[in-house]
Amino acid sequence: MINVIYSMNDDHYTYLSVKGHAESDEYGKDLICASVSSIMFGLMNALDQTKHDVEIKELTNHIEIINNSKKDLVDNYFELVLIQLKTIEESYGEFIKVERK
Repeated sequence: MINVIYSMNDDHYTYLSVKGHAESDEYGKDLICASVSSIMFGLMNALDQTKHDVEIKELTNHIEIINNSKKDLVDNYFELVLIQLKTIEESYGEFIKVERK
């Protein structure tokens, strides 16, 4: 199961954590994991290019992003990624869970 946790404060995204494996297929053929990984690496690359006050931690099977920026651009990136992850959850909820904390 992939667990996605995010938080907001004063209408700004402050935190995003994506952890685990979907285990929807054998290693190397898991399209849900591949989709989530692509989405998250796209977000990390975009955030890295913006040079805003964002801390990215890439651990084994876990990506954690702490957003200290109040920039609309960063919030828009978070919103887009969460829409994508929630769309996957709608079809494959047994493999991914998205929740706000």
